Amino acid sequence: MSVPPSSGRGGRHGRHRSLFTRVGRVFDAVRGRMMAIILLAAMPIALIGAVQAWHSYHNTLEAPGYRTDMAVARIDLELHHESEHLASLLQAVARMRLDNGGLARMLELVQSLTGRHYSQIALADDRGNIAAAVGPDHDMTPLTIDEMPRFQGDVKLVAIPDALTGVPDHFRITVAAMIGDDAGRPARAGYLTAIMPLSWRSAMLQTSDPRLDLMQQNGPIEIWVMDSRARATTPLCADCNWQAHPPVRIMQWARFEVTHGMEHDHITLPEGSYSIGRVQGGVYVLTMTRRNASERHAVVMFAISLVTSGVLLLVGLLGASKSADVLVITPLRQLTASVNQWQLGGVYDVRSNWAMPLEVRQLAHAFSKATRRLARHERRLERAQVRQELLLKEMHHRVKNNLQIVASLLNLQAGRIRQPGAREEFAQARDRVRALATLHRYLYADGELYSLNMQSFVRELCGQIMHAIGESDEGRITLDIRVDDLLMVPDQAVPLALIVTEAVSNTIKYAFPDQLHGTLEVGLRALDGGRACLWIADNGVGMAAGRNLRGAEDERGGIGMQLIRGFARQLGGTLQMFEENGTRYVLVFPLKQPDQDELAD
Repeated sequence: MSVPPSSGRGGRHGRHRSLFTRVGRVFDAVRGRMMAIILLAAMPIALIGAVQAWHSYHNTLEAPGYRTDMAVARIDLELHHESEHLASLLQAVARMRLDNGGLARMLELVQSLTGRHYSQIALADDRGNIAAAVGPDHDMTPLTIDEMPRFQGDVKLVAIPDALTGVPDHFRITVAAMIGDDAGRPARAGYLTAIMPLSWRSAMLQTSDPRLDLMQQNGPIEIWVMDSRARATTPLCADCNWQAHPPVRIMQWARFEVTHGMEHDHITLPEGSYSIGRVQGGVYVLTMTRRNASERHAVVMFAISLVTSGVLLLVGLLGASKSADVLVITPLRQLTASVNQWQLGGVYDVRSNWAMPLEVRQLAHAFSKATRRLARHERRLERAQVRQELLLKEMHHRVKNNLQIVASLLNLQAGRIRQPGAREEFAQARDRVRALATLHRYLYADGELYSLNMQSFVRELCGQIMHAIGESDEGRITLDIRVDDLLMVPDQAVPLALIVTEAVSNTIKYAFPDQLHGTLEVGLRALDGGRACLWIADNGVGMAAGRNLRGAEDERGGIGMQLIRGFARQLGGTLQMFEENGTRYVLVFPLKQPDQDELAD
């Protein structure tokens, strides 16, 4: 069965509300708020320390990257110096304006003075054809257009890749020269060119050569020369025992950089940093620098300091929490517990001690004064309430006695009257007064001064009316009481009692003439919506027929219905009367609930 989307959203909202509620409960307590205050107070210092530590850590991580970038710059600078030195030698020879033989001998001298470092030093004519060459490389391939200088004084530097790997392994440096005749006069144009190896050998370098800093056996720096597509590499130092090739993922990264035309970039990994850069002649070099001992130590110390700071912060928070618990929360809990005990009727007792803060001690003292004062007021109120209840009971008792006296007087007066109609009116007035006396007796006897139990009251009231009319002993009329255990305030019980008195009296008088047997039903039930329903029904001949049988002297008996309707309006209810298989009164009225405070009292 699929779940509607709204239920999912409702579930997420419910989880969010639950999370917010739990967080709010944490910060609702004193401990949580003190933790928050401590964290907020320590946050600026912690942030400053964290920023400084992170800056130091970041610099430590980036230090190998800086060294690799500097290594690329050093390589470019050394190649530039070497090519400039060779170009200066060639230009010095070119300015001598010697003939072919003299230039050949001078090139041999240059080769000897440089320790035969260069693979080839040659003389070429104006078309690039090699006329004379010295050195171990006997390749007589003519110069290309790209290898020829464009003007006098120009120096052309071109990288020569290896035929197998495609990785540049030599530089060709070419300068323009003027070849002289036997007399030393300029005769024709030509070129002086030299092939300089790109790879270095530490054994061939002098002790003072700065390149020795880069070329160390198993040193922290390794350098590779790459082809134009970063597919093959060769170590720059031939005798430094470096790795033949960088790791595969570094080659993939270098290939990506070269493909996208990056002139320079570097990457930092846990084992070290790699930099790629373009140097003299458009050659790409890749350098690697490992982390030294101090950098590894700095990284370890950063991790240790981070863990230590977290542990110290946690210990500080736990200490602050425990201190807050001892110095603030426990006194407040004692104060709260004592107040709760006092609310439940116990004795308020909080003893001040050194662990309580001044404010808590002052608060406890203020509570002590307030509770003593409230206790005195409560005792006065209890005495006043007892007196009030006694007065109310006495009042209801006296009202009941007075009403009984009035009822007795009415009964005596009715006995002296000869006319049946007048005697009947006195009897009805007597019954109404007795109903009120019964109500006041319930209020006095049961002690329910603010509410009345209608179940027992209606039952006794109906029995009293039956007895007054003289129907209780014969058993001719069966009384069926269906009243719920319902509480009602006296303001509503009085008109309701008079309605029951009038309706029951009329039913007994008119519904069962000529000693007819029947049933009289009286019910009271609570309905939904704060309402109640009173019904009085019989299975007799009906009110209209009963009056017709009784004769015209009962025509004036309609005052009973007037009273019933008046009391129904006083209750704010709706009265309906049905004449079918007897008579049925139905009254629906709003039920006024007794005050809870009065019920509690």
